[in-house]
Amino acid sequence: MINSVQEITPNLKLLSSHPTLAGFEDFIGSYLFCGEKKAIIDVGPKVAIPGLLNAMSQAGVSPDEIDYIILTHLHMDHAGGIGLAVKEMKNASVVAHSRAYKHLIDPAVLWQASQETLGGLAIKYGCIDPVPEDRIITAEDGMTLDMGKGLALEIYLTPGHAPHHLCVFDRKDRILLAGDTAGVFMNGFLRPGTPPPFRFNDYINSLDRMIALQPKLLCYAHFGCYDHAIERLLEVKKQTLLWHEIAQKAVKDGKNLEETIEMIRAKDKTIDKINALDESIYQRDRTLILNTIRGLMTAK
Repeated sequence: MINSVQEITPNLKLLSSHPTLAGFEDFIGSYLFCGEKKAIIDVGPKVAIPGLLNAMSQAGVSPDEIDYIILTHLHMDHAGGIGLAVKEMKNASVVAHSRAYKHLIDPAVLWQASQETLGGLAIKYGCIDPVPEDRIITAEDGMTLDMGKGLALEIYLTPGHAPHHLCVFDRKDRILLAGDTAGVFMNGFLRPGTPPPFRFNDYINSLDRMIALQPKLLCYAHFGCYDHAIERLLEVKKQTLLWHEIAQKAVKDGKNLEETIEMIRAKDKTIDKINALDESIYQRDRTLILNTIRGLMTAK
């Protein structure tokens, strides 16, 4: 049996869902906080829910024990399976940004937009099912969920990567679950996560706000938790500023996407690191990097 549970602290575990999608086996995960109450942070796409339930079983937690499902944002790799998840986690309330509310109740527009953006990958992820209205809690900036046993989860609105993005902070242990605002750290390298429609100023402000929380441990949605949180946040800020400057110059100079990639590569060799990856992971990362650069080129 594949080990799908990584203990971060006695109160926090990373659950790997290992979906049956080539290149995505170690890309999608959820975080499980356990006090007297229990919370899942992000559930992944619909195709990942069986793996998430398996990981929860390995962690010794049943679906009925989950009190909260906190969604950092509605992109399919984080929340596409929420409709199925609430059917399995019958006692859980869904905590999400106010701008996510209508899309959770009626995901038709979100599903259409996901197909237009992701193409065939959206189909592989699985369709998005609705969430009953009475199961949703609208997240307010600075709200705190008292989980018991001294565990409290603070929620902060961090728009930019998506207008409805939020992060979760455990102040006692100074652990920040950053969603996608801290970028993507996988296969040993960091890169921005700035898909269209990307709001550059909102994003930088959100990074500054997360830095001001003075976290010690930074948990990436993709993928894992690491020390030196502030240094990591400063690094992705520096990288995003550089990539954005280059992308905006490329637009002014009439450059296309591939030409813009080459301009970024000349200043930041990070992109070259994907060349050493296995083919399926290479294809995944190349697609996501292209989308990141599109977001920077069209940033508002």
